[in-house]
Amino acid sequence: MYTVLTGVDTVAQKEKKITRGQLFLFIIQAQIGVGILSLPNKLNETAKGGGGLSVLVAGVITQLVIILLWVLLKKFPGLNLFGICIKLGGPIIGSLLIILYIGYFILLGSNIMLSAVEVLRRWMLQTTPRWAVLALFSIMTLYLAREKLTVLARFYTLASMLFIPLFLFIIYGLTQAHLENMLPLLEKGFWNIVKGAKETTISMYGFELMLIIYPLSEGTDKQKLITVSLSNLFVTLFYFFVVSTCLMFFNSEQIKMIPEPVIYLMKSLSFFIIDRADILFLPIWTITLVCSIVSYCYAASMGFSVLLRRKSHRNFTPFVKIITFIIALAPVTSVGIHLLDTASTYAAYLFIGGLPLVMLIISLFIKRKGSGLA
Repeated sequence: MYTVLTGVDTVAQKEKKITRGQLFLFIIQAQIGVGILSLPNKLNETAKGGGGLSVLVAGVITQLVIILLWVLLKKFPGLNLFGICIKLGGPIIGSLLIILYIGYFILLGSNIMLSAVEVLRRWMLQTTPRWAVLALFSIMTLYLAREKLTVLARFYTLASMLFIPLFLFIIYGLTQAHLENMLPLLEKGFWNIVKGAKETTISMYGFELMLIIYPLSEGTDKQKLITVSLSNLFVTLFYFFVVSTCLMFFNSEQIKMIPEPVIYLMKSLSFFIIDRADILFLPIWTITLVCSIVSYCYAASMGFSVLLRRKSHRNFTPFVKIITFIIALAPVTSVGIHLLDTASTYAAYLFIGGLPLVMLIISLFIKRKGSGLA
């Protein structure tokens, strides 16, 4: 018999469960990443003034995927993604699936860390070696990812207070915004708005971590679905607000020349006592990026603990961080960075949408077969 931690022990569950509020903030911190900084630029190319509508479409698509993941988790009470893999695939195929998902989480964590470092080096740390910044990120995230989920949830709760200054910075940009820069909303046509939703959906990954923490959170299945859905709603509205503000602040020709419009917006603002708001904005934003990287590192470490039948993931975290650091350090050209980003995108399609859908279909088939035999 394959005796691994595929379920959640009742006593351990009492000690480790996070509240619904913490689940809400955990998913938000995992979803909001570095992609939002360049998203207005990408949406301007695809949808122009309709970029805000693309964000709303992406929010709907994300919600449909969340429901798919929720149905899968609901069919296996007390099991997370790794437990479901073993339940459906058995010891051999199930272990192979776990290895693939571990690779996916490491790949996403590496891509986020590399993207964050590239942004910081462009705007603040031009002369700092990339390996040094990556090493600092690795040390910070290693320290957190080794902890229990409840510790992560408490840190994410504290980190969420930093959304207040982020909102205030961006809201101030509205004082110099011009609505006519976004009009007409359907200038590029509805199909291009849908294509823009693809770019936005890529920037909203992170909700799939519900596959890992779902059984370790309080509430009924319905309450958990509502909580994760509210997280997605918050992220969608936040992205919509940021993208719309940038599209109103810059005209179409200006935004074409700015890779990270959100940061340039901060740099353009003039406060009474702050000369460059972007210098304050970036360190605050970095905390959110750290949360995203930690979440994926935690998920990969949990996968190793299940695969190797250990009760704690702590000992596997340094190994995960070393691999993450090596992958993030490997690309030395813009082409290599783009290839890593592309690989992460296609991996997300497979591991967030493809495999969960296949597992759900298999689970339905097994249930029907079982009913027939009964």
